[in-house]
Amino acid sequence: MKYKEIKIYTDVEKLDSLVELLASNDVTDIVINDPRDAEYFFKTKKTYEWDLVDHSVLEVLGSGSYVIIYRDTDFVIPDYLKDYDISTAIVDDQDWLHKWEEYFVPVKVTNSIVIKPVWRDYEAKEGEQVIEIDPGMAFGTGSHPTTCMCIKHLEKYLKPGMSVLDVGCGTGILSIAAAKLGAGDILAVDLDPEAVTSTENNARLNSCRDIMTIKEGDLTKGLDYKADIVVANLIADLVIMLSKDAARHCKEGAVYITSGILDEKEAVVSEAIRNAGFKIIEVIHENEWCAIAATL
Repeated sequence: MKYKEIKIYTDVEKLDSLVELLASNDVTDIVINDPRDAEYFFKTKKTYEWDLVDHSVLEVLGSGSYVIIYRDTDFVIPDYLKDYDISTAIVDDQDWLHKWEEYFVPVKVTNSIVIKPVWRDYEAKEGEQVIEIDPGMAFGTGSHPTTCMCIKHLEKYLKPGMSVLDVGCGTGILSIAAAKLGAGDILAVDLDPEAVTSTENNARLNSCRDIMTIKEGDLTKGLDYKADIVVANLIADLVIMLSKDAARHCKEGAVYITSGILDEKEAVVSEAIRNAGFKIIEVIHENEWCAIAATL
């Protein structure tokens, strides 16, 4: 279905007045671009809630102040907006819903693991195991270097029958990879209920739901489980915060795999991992990211 996209420009100081004007005319379904949000974001966000901000986000925030509304294609700009600078375009809602799917393609992560979206065809070659992923509303398509590096560590250190704890499971990719590599028992946990639902759906897609326990939860609270491998693909500050708790959930000789760590934060994360009682056994790098494997 096609819509008219109406972008209304104004000075940043007058942005709130524009929003109030629209609301007084029963227009509340709006998109607001406020350059002040960038400054507010960096001043108030807790550092463990984000690690890397894509430059495109900053470019959008820095592109001026405006409000966007969407209406039927025959919508006529009302008189109360006549003094504003306005641009219009006809857009298709299918572009919003499905455009991103064009960029999610099968990825061969290791010699044996291939990740592919459910809407793509892929014929597995000899020795390959294919993970089917439907991201849903959760984070993680498997193409990010941090995910790939975690799977490489899993392929190296996971032995058949081992138990695995996946902390912050997202779409369940790492848990499913562990199952494909022969894990005997898997606990996947995430604070986000959407992630839990996504992991459950993807586990069924890959016929490994029977060996997985999937919970909405926090590693630091009420979790009683010890594993041969603990994997946490998060962000650097969260890895630092959770490493002591991760140690409590490791069996003797367990391997602790972490990623979501920018190269520039490798040293501080490594120090936290060592302080939690681990010995670092391998670090791999890809692009600007690294993944750390450690053991007790």
